[in-house]
Amino acid sequence: MTGSAESIGWVMWSGTVGLQRPLAERVEAAVAGGFGRISISPLDVALAQETGTAPAELGRRLRDQGLGIVLDGLMNWYGGEPMTASRSIAFTADEVLDMCAALRPAALTAFARPTGDLPVEEIATAFGQLCDRAAEFDTLIQLEFMAMMAIRDLPAAMAVVAAADRANGGLVFDTWHFFRGNPDFAALEALPGDRVFAVQVSDGPAEAPDDIARDTFNRLLPGDGGFDLVRLFRVLDGIGALGWVGPEVLSPATEGMPAAEAAGLGAARVRELIDQVRAP
Repeated sequence: MTGSAESIGWVMWSGTVGLQRPLAERVEAAVAGGFGRISISPLDVALAQETGTAPAELGRRLRDQGLGIVLDGLMNWYGGEPMTASRSIAFTADEVLDMCAALRPAALTAFARPTGDLPVEEIATAFGQLCDRAAEFDTLIQLEFMAMMAIRDLPAAMAVVAAADRANGGLVFDTWHFFRGNPDFAALEALPGDRVFAVQVSDGPAEAPDDIARDTFNRLLPGDGGFDLVRLFRVLDGIGALGWVGPEVLSPATEGMPAAEAAGLGAARVRELIDQVRAP
């Protein structure tokens, strides 16, 4: 990675190349693209173990190829009715933390569930406990707000992180969820940049469709949509939040490309955006 974005750490978010694509192909694309980290899911870890690769061995193989690991993500980490509709989201906190103990990921992403009426204090207590357990493995916990989930925007997510007040607790900032949920630039400008542990970048039409749950799987490459990504990245850069960044373009278009091509194209678009923001 070169140019004005050379100081940034690059994450290959697997959604850009296809979450169902074989892990070996995703890893090959990440290495070919010069990414420093790759996101994998708890289901990836479980499936690898079922075919003979233990989590500790999987972690070693990824690190041997120069890749840090983002385990993405965990949904059943706080009180209320757990999500069990599909295997990919049914893992418990204990199961995922056991994976972390073996994998030693750099970060673990925590998701909220679609609905819930628990008070912030109760969710923050659970988030703090998750952070404390992950600290044993030197793993960051990054809460991702999602426009269609109970923790739907930046202020709601930051309320949990701030109340938990753990050094290894922060946020994943997804540009799609920011614009589709509540694009609160005032809240972003007031955000401590060191609480943003990673940024996921995609674009979309300026006007939200009626069904955003469907729209989230039809994202656009940065620059192909109507999101004001330049304004957004100026703020993110200004608060020092561009530490680990990468494209997350959940789309049939990128999934249909060879993995290395999709990853490289996504990263190139993000670099162009950062170059534009940082140009004299």
